[in-house]
Amino acid sequence: MKRITTYFYLFTLIFSAGTSIGIVRIKRLRQAETPIACKTNPLHTAMTTRGNGFANIADAAGLYFMGKYRPTWQHGMQPTSYDINAQKVLFGYDLQIEHIIDHDTTVQTKHTRPTLYFHGLGDNKHSAKLLKAFGDVLPGDVITFNFHDRGVVIPKVRHSNLGQLPDVLPALYTLKWAKDRLKINEIDLFGYSRGGATVLNLIAVLNDKTGKYDKELTRIAIDANERKALLAMIQKGCVTLNCPLTNVNVSAEYRFKGLAPKILKALARVGLYKLDGIQAIESTQTFGDLKLNILLHFQNRDTIVSNKNEAELYKNLAQYNPNSTYIVLGNNGGHLHTHAALAHAIHTFKKTYGSSYDPAYDTQYHATRTLLKDANVLLQPGNRAQQVIENYYARCQKEQAKTTKR
Repeated sequence: MKRITTYFYLFTLIFSAGTSIGIVRIKRLRQAETPIACKTNPLHTAMTTRGNGFANIADAAGLYFMGKYRPTWQHGMQPTSYDINAQKVLFGYDLQIEHIIDHDTTVQTKHTRPTLYFHGLGDNKHSAKLLKAFGDVLPGDVITFNFHDRGVVIPKVRHSNLGQLPDVLPALYTLKWAKDRLKINEIDLFGYSRGGATVLNLIAVLNDKTGKYDKELTRIAIDANERKALLAMIQKGCVTLNCPLTNVNVSAEYRFKGLAPKILKALARVGLYKLDGIQAIESTQTFGDLKLNILLHFQNRDTIVSNKNEAELYKNLAQYNPNSTYIVLGNNGGHLHTHAALAHAIHTFKKTYGSSYDPAYDTQYHATRTLLKDANVLLQPGNRAQQVIENYYARCQKEQAKTTKR
């Protein structure tokens, strides 16, 4: 009976997540946003204008389901058979690490600083190709890999842990692989949803001073010196957290109300999630001795991870790096958004800290930032973070109400 109850709650979790994703996608197709009179990314354009719908879907399907490349993309360094066998021994699966070199001449690419992409729950590494081709938020070279629970909408629940140590370890392996195989000493990190939680927990694990992770890190050939080298790489680059999962308990309570404790217990029983395991919002409290360049992107009406911890996350990060922690707010579809607001600002952020960027977006940012809503502007609200975020969302809801009345 206990097993049946567990699977019932897991079914509730998966069905709810899948249904919400489907509803969000339908709403985005039905509700065209008011277009801004400036350059927008292909995904935003496709969602807010009519025409070429089938061609766009076919193009996206090729990138996501078949792993196709755009003409300017080239296969870079790939794992050897020895690497793949080692991954299977260490983690029980092939991480399918992929290095994409971008030769797009419209982008100022720094090949010595690729972006390591962390995908979300119910997703896989190929979403990086979509965000690169349609979202305009991954300029330059990209490194991707799969978490063990990879899937399309429905994850492999028995491997799910929502950004905790079982997700952190393969991500760390990939980071070390990039350092050793590509001979690089700087890197950008981009985490979407669960991927964002994993980024924060990864940094905390590397920076841990208690020794609680030493055994697991030693198992994947990361000693004290290696930890310092990997942290140095991250601190030389940029960290982008795209609608990050910050606290599983808060997100579950928002999503499932009174059922949240039972659903999380079911996930812990069947999957790899630990009720007392590492949480991203807590990890940020350990960053005091780190110099990080961070861009946080939040969306109005994020019904997947919720908007509850956003100001707290900013404050936790900005208290240590007040001059290099930014917020971009958006109203482009919630958790599964068009990336229009992020695309407008991320290139200027990356240029500021020496990463690959699109000069056209950077020029547009400086030319139009005073004409655009603060959704598209790199904000450093300081102690006013909670008020700035709440005010923006309130305006979004008022505008939505006006649109609905029409």
